[in-house]
Amino acid sequence: MVRDVVLAVLITIVAVALGLTVHPVLFFLIILAIVWLLTRRRAWA
Repeated sequence: MVRDVVLAVLITIVAVALGLTVHPVLFFLIILAIVWLLTRRRAWA
């Protein structure tokens, strides 16, 4: 049980660190994904 909590905390810390360093790239990828989905949906309709 304690190991699970420690693992969760470690994963959260790593995720935050990665989010701070890679945030602009992730933001760009998310925007790209949204635009791609919208264009696909428009193509289907």
